Amino acid sequence: MPIASTGVRGDIRSALLARSDPARPFVTYLGPDGRMELSGASVANAAAKIANALVGAFDLQAGDSVGVHIPWHWQRVTWLIGIWSAGCTVVPGGGEECDLIVAGPQEAAGLPGAVQVVSMHPFGMPLDAAAMAQLPPGVEDVTLAVRTQPDQQVFTDDHSQQLALDGLTQFELLQRGVEWATPHAQATCLGMVPGPDQWWLPAIWPLVTDGAVVLADTIDDDVRSSERIEVVAD
Repeated sequence: MPIASTGVRGDIRSALLARSDPARPFVTYLGPDGRMELSGASVANAAAKIANALVGAFDLQAGDSVGVHIPWHWQRVTWLIGIWSAGCTVVPGGGEECDLIVAGPQEAAGLPGAVQVVSMHPFGMPLDAAAMAQLPPGVEDVTLAVRTQPDQQVFTDDHSQQLALDGLTQFELLQRGVEWATPHAQATCLGMVPGPDQWWLPAIWPLVTDGAVVLADTIDDDVRSSERIEVVAD
C-alpha cells in the first residue's frame, strides 16, 4: 500500500478522519490484562472526547502544553491524538511548566499540581474506590470528564502549524512519519515495543500508512504471526 495513497493531511485530526476504512484496526495493545483492539472509528471517537474535555472541562487553548506520563498502553495513543486534535503540545514527562498533566495511576505519585489520572483498565473504565484511595491527594480520575463529552469534536480548527512534539508542528510530525514509513511502504501492520520512538510513532504510523500498530512489551515469533505483524520497529 503506497504511502501517498493515504492522502496525508496537514493536521493530525484530518489525517485520522481521512483513513479509508474507519472500521479497520488502528491500535492493538497486548498487556497483562489481555488483548485490546481499537478501530480507527474507536480512536477517532476517543480522541474527540479527549479534545472536547481539554477545551471544555480544562479550559485549554491551542498552543497550550500537556505533560504526559501515560505508560505503554493504547490509552497513550488515544491521548496523544486527542491532545493534538485540540491543538495542544505533548510534553513527555512534563511538569510544572505545562498547562495540564495527565498520568497513569502508577505514574501520578510525586507529580506537581492537580494531576489528571488516565485509567489503565482494558476498556478504559473509571478507577474503582480501592484504586482511587491509593492515589496522592488532589489527583483526579479524568475518565468521567472525558466520557461525558460529545462523540464528535466541537472545535475543528486547522492545527497543522501548531507545535505537536519536540519542536515539530503537526504537519512536520506527519512528514516525519512518512519518512519513517517509506522504507516499509508495503507494510500494513507495525509491531512496537517501548523505545525511543514510542512518543510519536504508535499514533502517527496508522495515520500515514492507513495501517495498524501493535503495542506489546515483547514481540516474539508467535505474536508476530498471530497479529500478522510485518515490521517490528527497532
